[in-house]
Parts: sequence; structure tokens; C-alpha cells
Amino acid sequence: MFDLLAQTKQTPRIAVFGIGGCGCNTINQLSQSPLNDNVQLIAVNTDAQSLETSQCETRLQIGLETTKGLGAGAKPQKGHEAAQESEAQLRELIELADIIFFTGGMGGGTGTGAIPFMASIATELNKPLVVVVTTPFSFEGHQRNLLANKGVDELMQHANAVIVLPNDKLAKTLDKKVSLVNAFFESNRILQDVLLGLTTTISQSGLINIDLNDFIAVVDHQGQAAMGVAKQMPGEDLQLTINNALKNPLLEDVDLTHAKGAIVSVMASENIELSQYNFIGETLHQQLDESALVIIGLTIVPELDCELELMVIATGIQTPTEHSAVIVDASTITPQKERFTSVELLNIHEFLKEKSDSSNDDKHDLAELDTPTYTRNLNQSSAG
Repeated sequence: MFDLLAQTKQTPRIAVFGIGGCGCNTINQLSQSPLNDNVQLIAVNTDAQSLETSQCETRLQIGLETTKGLGAGAKPQKGHEAAQESEAQLRELIELADIIFFTGGMGGGTGTGAIPFMASIATELNKPLVVVVTTPFSFEGHQRNLLANKGVDELMQHANAVIVLPNDKLAKTLDKKVSLVNAFFESNRILQDVLLGLTTTISQSGLINIDLNDFIAVVDHQGQAAMGVAKQMPGEDLQLTINNALKNPLLEDVDLTHAKGAIVSVMASENIELSQYNFIGETLHQQLDESALVIIGLTIVPELDCELELMVIATGIQTPTEHSAVIVDASTITPQKERFTSVELLNIHEFLKEKSDSSNDDKHDLAELDTPTYTRNLNQSSAG
């Protein structure tokens, strides 16, 4: 005689941390979404006044002593110190979740400083982590862009998957007359749609199932990532739907052929055809690295409002120019009148004459002339 033991179904717990002003704004938008009960929204900030407006149950003010609740003042080091001060509370919240999402803005103080530190905690605790960050508009200035890129580079060393949403893409992709609020809404909707798709896929038993360990296996490929969701209405082209899911115009440009893993969730009505499912798999394998780990799940949703919905998260995207391609070139944003003043030109002639009269031991300094003055000064200040 055999006894059938009832198995308790444990739904993976997903924690979404909105960090800093930008991250908390995203949390406010996500709080209006019909997310599953297993998704916990957490607002993290150094600014006590801003944190009070966060529309979620879990709010954490970090760096009480470091910032006195007044924010990080656009200083990443202060944001980092604030996260360090509150490490115990952050660690406790991260440890409770099975899947972690961080979202925030790079270029300011709290997000740029705290997100990489928090990512190191998640990595230490072996939690699968996906980070979605924005980078500043070009008009916000060279210094802010430098801070943002430095923050992303540091983040790459800790997080499993990093997805970058450049604010400049909003201006180039969306209608020029779109309001600023709606532009940021579209940017946040990428994360919102993926969360909805991911929670539905992992929380429910699919016809072809994707579980927590599948997600961990794919996210474990460290590097840049891309994600997207696309819906297909009856009669629409399936190839176009796949392209829309793979190449969201608001994401930073990445080469998907270098992706080492991808998790693909297909949600469809009972009318989905075998040929459609097969076409999705074949197309994705053609566009990704041939050695990539691709896991495709299928969940039947009878009440779906479209023919099918496709969610893709591609991870481990490593390229020779990874992220350095988006670093702002100082020579392109600094006005020429600052780089080549008349005084500077006269000094160059004097400099040449002095160097020609100097000893052989000093001749190696002439190589400095191949480097623009702005860049030499920047390198010297960085070295200091």
C-alpha cells in the first residue's frame, strides 16, 4: 500500500528593490500593476522626504547617520557609505527572496553608490540578480555621465545580469511631443512587463514548465543583458513579434549573438500551433550564440487578451567593447573654446621650444602632445 503525500507548492519569492529617486519612482509605477502576491516591492533611499511618498509597504531609509535623511547630494561615495551603514537591514531583505531585481538611476548619489554595493551582497548570498538601470541624458553634463558609466562598470563586476536603459533613447525613440512623465512611464514599463511575464511563468505550472532553477541557470551568465515583452494579435507576423521582444528600442544597443543564455516564456491561448512554438525556438537559436543555453517555456492562459505573448531575457552578453562603447567621449561634449583657447596655443609653441632644448632624458614628454590637453588633465586628476 502506498500513501500519496500532498506536496506543498512553494512559489518563488521575487523582490524588486527601487533604489534612489529614480528607482523609487519605478516602484510607484509598479505598485499600480496587477503583480502576483509573491512579488515584494521595496523602496530604498537616503532621502527621507522622498521615501515617504513611496507607494509600497516595505520602505528602507539607508544611511541614517551618513546622510541624516537628506539624500546623498549627487555623491556616489556617500550613497555607498549609506548602504554600508545599513548593510544588516539590506542583507535581511535580500536574503528573504529567491529572485532579486534592482532598479534605479546611474549618475546621481544614492543609486550610483548603493546599487553596486547591494549587488555585492546579493552575489555573496548566491541570489540570482537582474539589475535594470537608466543612464543620464547627454544634456545633463559630462560629469554626471562619467559617474553613471563608472557606476555601471562597477555594477558589472557584481551583478549577474545588467540591463541599461539610456535616457537618450527615450528622446530618439518616442514621439517628440510625448510628455516627460509618459516617456519615463514607457521606460519603466519594460521592467513592469517582464515582471508580469516572469511571475506568471514561474509561479504557474506551464505546459512546458520553467522553474526557479531554470531561471538561475540562465541568469548565472554574468554580463550585460537584454529583456523584452511583445504581444501578437491574431493575423500578425510572428517574426515581427520575436524581433520586438528581442530588440526593444529603449534598451542600450547590445549584440545578441554574444549572449550565453536566454530564458523565453511563451504565454498563449489553447489555439497555439506546434509550428508557431517551433518557429520561436528556431529563430531564437539562430539569433543567439550557438552554444547559448536557451530555455523555452509555454504556459496556456485561456483568458489571454492576445494570440500569444513572448517574454525574453538574454544574458551573458560579452563583447570586446562592452560598455566602453557608451562612455561619453570628452572631446565630443567639451566646447572647443574650452579645449583650445588662444593662451593654450601660445603655450604649445613655447612648450615645443622648451622641449627641443631639453636633455634626452626629457624627450619622452613629447608624446604627451599626442593627447588632448583635456584628456591629459583628466588622466592626471584620476591618477591623483
